Amino acid sequence: MTRRSTAFAVVAAGVLAMSGARAATVTTDDFTVPTTAALVTLCTAPDTDPLYTAARNFCHGFAVGTYRAVAAEEAASRSKHKMFCMGDAAPTRDQAVAAFVQWANGRPKTLESSPTDGITEYLAATYPCK
Repeated sequence: MTRRSTAFAVVAAGVLAMSGARAATVTTDDFTVPTTAALVTLCTAPDTDPLYTAARNFCHGFAVGTYRAVAAEEAASRSKHKMFCMGDAAPTRDQAVAAFVQWANGRPKTLESSPTDGITEYLAATYPCK
């Protein structure tokens, strides 16, 4: 898995959990998260969905895990160019997921990509290093 792929996954997961922009019915196939769109489906599950709790927990766990993996990879890199810089005013997990979902829903090509790539792309676009 590339650094970019890992960062995408982190971002995608965080954003998806809180947005209602794409509230599709969750299926067990969504939990294999083949695409960013599947992650968005999990993150935007309505509280009336029978799989809501599992979907929300999966979304948050996937997002946090991806973010931490990408951040650790960035910290260990000897490269002077970093993909993203969070700064001191990092959003809450719910805020990050909602922002990611909104961002991803506006990018059809990103929705077709892996969730890791989606999250990484979001982090790089939203938190560029100055």
